[in-house]
Amino acid sequence: MNTHHRQPAAPRQMLKIIATSSLGTMLEYYDFFVYVALTGTLTQLFLPSADRTVAALVGVATFGIAYLARPIGTIIFSPMADRIGRKKTFVITLALMGIATVGIGCLPTYGAVGVAAPVALLVLRITQGIALGGEYGSAVVYVVEYAPQDKRGMFTSVLQSTAGVGLLLALAIVSALRLTLDAHAFAAWGWRVPFLVSAPIVAIATMIRLGMKETPVFVEMQASGRLSKAPLSDTVTSKTSWKAILVAIFGAQGGTSVSLYTSVVYMLYFLQNVLKVEPTHASLCVAVGIVIATPMFPVFGRLSDRIGRARVMFIGILVWMACAYPAFAGIRTGVLNGAWGVVAALITVLAVLTAMIMAPLPAFIAECFPPQSRTTGFGLAQQLGNILFGGFLPLISLSLVALTGNQLAGVAYSITSLVPCLAVTYFWGFKRDRASRRSEVMSAPAPVGD
Repeated sequence: MNTHHRQPAAPRQMLKIIATSSLGTMLEYYDFFVYVALTGTLTQLFLPSADRTVAALVGVATFGIAYLARPIGTIIFSPMADRIGRKKTFVITLALMGIATVGIGCLPTYGAVGVAAPVALLVLRITQGIALGGEYGSAVVYVVEYAPQDKRGMFTSVLQSTAGVGLLLALAIVSALRLTLDAHAFAAWGWRVPFLVSAPIVAIATMIRLGMKETPVFVEMQASGRLSKAPLSDTVTSKTSWKAILVAIFGAQGGTSVSLYTSVVYMLYFLQNVLKVEPTHASLCVAVGIVIATPMFPVFGRLSDRIGRARVMFIGILVWMACAYPAFAGIRTGVLNGAWGVVAALITVLAVLTAMIMAPLPAFIAECFPPQSRTTGFGLAQQLGNILFGGFLPLISLSLVALTGNQLAGVAYSITSLVPCLAVTYFWGFKRDRASRRSEVMSAPAPVGD
């Protein structure tokens, strides 16, 4: 084995790599979460129902459908990233997401074309899910393969924070439109604006990504003939890979999915559909939490570089579980009393704890797989975890509230869902963490020269 070591990217180059990767990822999450911010309006325009509860559940189900499409994107694009390159793949996924999002902004409504409208909306939501299923893994691996080994947690955690930034941008634009337009204008054309404004930004981001270079790890494997011809097959037929995937699904990824989609996505539905908070008020309270939590991602990511990824995630999951029920109960009381500062503060607590769970995740999963199938393994672990723990969490939680009449039944479900995540992270995550650190040195490909 070549004893030379690949030199990590210079700080200025690393900053550019992270910024470019994060911009595309942020835009993809913005496109995806615009639907969350507009679920109520889109449900009225595309999925009309006389029963408000049924309409709300159908709208949330349409959000969840996109998660079933994510593994399709992973199966298509993640092996592609391992075969033809990380850069080429996330250029394609970004463009695909942009096309689907603009398409939603151009759709005729149910009142204009009948049942064809929700069918078209569903197809485009599935397309968004496919694009996002291939995007994130490629972006994470791109950053991991440039980053110094002792700072991977910090650098990849920035990518995690862009999910919140994308949602924040979606909430800000939708809220601004709601405040400046009357209800008729917003329903007539204002809802289309958030989808359409992404078009020029996606075009610019795609051009920027086209100018990026492939990672040195991939270039070396390509030059030495070490690329896998069938990374998907290599991953699903490997007992070692499946162990890593299962630990990620039921540990780190499960914890991330539950905490994120409870603290942010379900939180919006809880405020609007359960507590009947006006959408702009709900969006602003959640936005405060995101703004405060976002700078904490690199802090927790750097902490994971120092004390271990699994340890940081374990502490985050444990404290989140302890805080979630009293936080939701306090939010309900705050809404009843009009104490919006208290509501925003409690949402912020959950958002910061979510950042603690999420920040170490990308480096943790990426380090579990060899470079030849790294994107494929990462994508499968992330998307299967999202389906099991995240995509339909809002639907299940709202259904439990409707069935039991208990407004806090949804958060109780989230806490229960985290029990296996806590156990797996403790019993296997710590062990996986130590093993991946040892094997990374042994499995690293030879350098591209001095």
